[in-house]
Amino acid sequence: MPEKTPKELAESWLRALSDVDLFYEFCAPDCRVWHSSDDKWMSLKGAIDAVHSRGGLPPFRNSRYTLTDKGFIVQTSTTLDGTNVHIIQVATVEGGQVVSAEEYIGPEMNIAV
Repeated sequence: MPEKTPKELAESWLRALSDVDLFYEFCAPDCRVWHSSDDKWMSLKGAIDAVHSRGGLPPFRNSRYTLTDKGFIVQTSTTLDGTNVHIIQVATVEGGQVVSAEEYIGPEMNIAV
C-alpha cells in the first residue's frame, strides 16, 4: 500500500473530525498528541479515549487545512460549553502517517474594543 501524502492525510483528518476513531487509520500507533487546554502530551489512544469519555466530538465548522514543510495545519471552530472556540491543529507527518499533533484551543473574544 503506497504511503499517503500530506494532502491525503489532511483530507483524512477533516473526515476524522466527525468520527474520532478514523484517526487510527492514518496516525502512527505511537503518535503523540498535545492539547493546549490541559498542557500535556498523551498517546493517540489516550486522546481518543478521552473524546469517547466526553461523549464524542462536537460538530465543527469552517474546517480547512494548509500544507506545511513538515505536514499540515488544520483550522476549525466549534462551541464548547456555550463558548465559541477556534482550534488550530499542527500535524507532523513522517513515512505517510501523522506522528504528532499539537492542538491549540482559544475562546472567541472581542479584543478590538
